[in-house]
Amino acid sequence: RLRAADAEIARSEPGLRVQTRDLGLLVIIGAATVLAFLGTHGRAWMRRTFQVLVIVYVGFINGDLLAQSLMAGWVKSGAVPWRIAPGLVLLLAAALVVPWTTRKPLYCQHICPHGAAQALVHRISPRKWRIALPSGLDAGLRWLPAGLIGVVICVVMVGLPMDLADLEPFDAYLVRAAGVATISIAIAGLIASAFVPMAYCHYGCPTGAVLEFLRRRGVKDRFGRREIVAGLLAGLAAVLAWKYDVVHAWITFVG
Repeated sequence: RLRAADAEIARSEPGLRVQTRDLGLLVIIGAATVLAFLGTHGRAWMRRTFQVLVIVYVGFINGDLLAQSLMAGWVKSGAVPWRIAPGLVLLLAAALVVPWTTRKPLYCQHICPHGAAQALVHRISPRKWRIALPSGLDAGLRWLPAGLIGVVICVVMVGLPMDLADLEPFDAYLVRAAGVATISIAIAGLIASAFVPMAYCHYGCPTGAVLEFLRRRGVKDRFGRREIVAGLLAGLAAVLAWKYDVVHAWITFVG
C-alpha cells in the first residue's frame, strides 16, 4: 500500500519543466554575474545596453521579478515551485546567495528591471533637476522599507486581506495584470529617480531591504542599525506567532 501510494504521488507531481523563459533568465543571471565581478569601467555602453535588455526581457516579456508577494506566496504554500518555475527559483537563489558569499548585490544592481529603469531615468534627466535630500529627511525615509517589511510580516502571519503586490511597483511590468496602486508606485518611483538617484531603491523597496539584510560587508560588518532593524522584525514575527490567537481574535472583532 505504501509503494502504491508513493507511486500515485510521483505520478501526480509535475516533472521538471524547463521552458524558453527559464533558459533566457539563466542567460541573464550569467551575464549579470559577469558584469558584477568584472565591472563595466570604460564600457558604459555595455551597462546601458544590459539595463535596457533587463527592462524589456526580464520586466515586460518574462515578468519574472522578485517581490514580497512572490516570496510570501511561496512561504504560505510551504513549497518552492522549482519544477514548474526553475528559472525564477534560480533567480531568487542567486539574489540571496551571491550577496551573502561575495558581497555583490547581484539582483538589485544588475537584474531588477525597476532599478535599471531608475538608473536610465536619472541618467537622461537634466542636471539642474538633481537634488540632495537633507540628512534628517534621508535618515527618516530609510526606515520606510523596514516598515513595509513589518507590514508584510503582519499580512502573512495574521492573514490580513491585503494584496502585497500593491506595496511594490513590480507588477506594473505585467501590464495586463497590474493594479492602480502598483502602477502608481512605479510611476512615482521613476519620477523621483529623475531628482534623487535610485530613490525607490533607497527609500521604498522592501524586497531590496530583505536582500540587503543578507549582504555581507567583510571588515565593515559590525552590529549596527541593520542588525537592530532585523532583530525588531524577527521580534515582531515571534510575537505574532506567540499571540496569534489573541491578535486574530482582535482583528476579527474590529473587522
